[in-house]
Amino acid sequence: MLSGLLLFAMVGTLVAPGPAPSQAAGGTVTVAQGAEPATLDPFQEISRTGYNVTLHIYDPLFMRNDAGKIIPMLATGYKIINPTTWEFILRTGVKFHNGEPFDAAAVKFTLDRALLKDSPSNYLVDGVKDVRIVDPRTVQVTTADPMPLLLPNLMLLGIAPSHYYQAQGASYVATHPVGTGPYRFQSWVKDDRVTLVANHDYWGGVPSIESLVFRLIPDPAARVAAFRSGEADIITDFAPDLVSSIANDPRIKADVTTGTRSINIMLDTGTGPLRDKLVRQALNYAVDKDAIVKNILGGFGTVESTLVPAAYLGFSPLLRPYAYDPAKARALLAQAGYPNGFDIVFQSPRGRYLADAQVSQAVVGYLKAVGVNADLKYYEWGNFVNMYFKHQLGPIFLIGSGSAALDAADALENVSCDVWDSWYCNQGIQAIYVKAKATLDPDRRAALYREIQSLVYDEAPIIFMYTQKGIYGVNTRLNWTPRSDETLWLAKATLK
Repeated sequence: MLSGLLLFAMVGTLVAPGPAPSQAAGGTVTVAQGAEPATLDPFQEISRTGYNVTLHIYDPLFMRNDAGKIIPMLATGYKIINPTTWEFILRTGVKFHNGEPFDAAAVKFTLDRALLKDSPSNYLVDGVKDVRIVDPRTVQVTTADPMPLLLPNLMLLGIAPSHYYQAQGASYVATHPVGTGPYRFQSWVKDDRVTLVANHDYWGGVPSIESLVFRLIPDPAARVAAFRSGEADIITDFAPDLVSSIANDPRIKADVTTGTRSINIMLDTGTGPLRDKLVRQALNYAVDKDAIVKNILGGFGTVESTLVPAAYLGFSPLLRPYAYDPAKARALLAQAGYPNGFDIVFQSPRGRYLADAQVSQAVVGYLKAVGVNADLKYYEWGNFVNMYFKHQLGPIFLIGSGSAALDAADALENVSCDVWDSWYCNQGIQAIYVKAKATLDPDRRAALYREIQSLVYDEAPIIFMYTQKGIYGVNTRLNWTPRSDETLWLAKATLK
């Protein structure tokens, strides 16, 4: 046994969850986001806006607290039996919202369901070979190779009740979720709001706030208007050009976090001109990212040379962003056989990320200046993410990526060969990626990640853009601070 029993109260990097209020104090907090969940099925919903809703309904085995420490949730500890075998000790006395007991069978059902190849959450458990029930409070997980990211990945997977899920079916659960979390599902008015109410039987203590409402307001200016009027207590992706407009209002404030979400333009490298590395490099030189961050994001971002944010293990600080050089872009296009450019389709969400519509429009303008005529098509987030899951986007599209695991593996999967959400495959890079994911030593793993980033930088399978900062509107009646990983966790929030 490598490390013996790791109980969270006994390990420096793993801390026990803080005390929760003993009874609900009442009140409602309304959160306005630019996108609504595509589904409330924990196996199908992997977007951050959806996760912010489902996290309050479904508990994972572990999660990070506001300080970034991993804390116990439905698991209270674990053993590393050997490099490929983990044993998880489960919390006792927990029930799902429908009264079904939480036990090892629920954990096995959840992991087995996530392992299905058509599950969007498969990437979280890719590498798991077997899930075995030891007893009702113990589950053993065997991986094909060492899997250092198993623990942080499990933070993103809510545990579902096996009997309820199997009896009702996936389509019903998608709109009638049942978990063990601090809030119970009450209603979902599509294209409008999801309403949750406090779980008065919650194992972690009853939340202080009785009701949470997650509203869909795609237009950034409309979100700010709802915030200023008091219709919303929290808004995400605050329009950068409107931040100064609330400076003198004592009822509300803008909170800015460092951000861990990388925004990039993905390229389908198996399509037409994008097969050519020279073309892909040309597109990188064509776009003035510094101007976009300064003029559209209002400085609330950092231009990047990789799709790995600086906060992640394995970030490479040695690479420098592609310079804005339209002359070089045109020369590379000519060298690749496209002296007059080409036509292509560009797809973008509207209202999901910080100023995403304006950013996409600016990119189209820069591409046009070097002869690449991009037909820009906007999509509501639900349609966009559905196309993403079905691999129907491209040849060019804007997308953001971020992960609570804070490890480069999650970002680099977008340029790997064995996942559904990659539009690029290089077998040499893939071999290093597979090796990195199975490397337990974090320093050696980080070195392999940096090697991958150098190769990806040259191959340019994406237009490297920026890491956006988080800008939140927060009503001052609320005791709550936003997190840099974009997780909205309101179970511990209180009203003044």
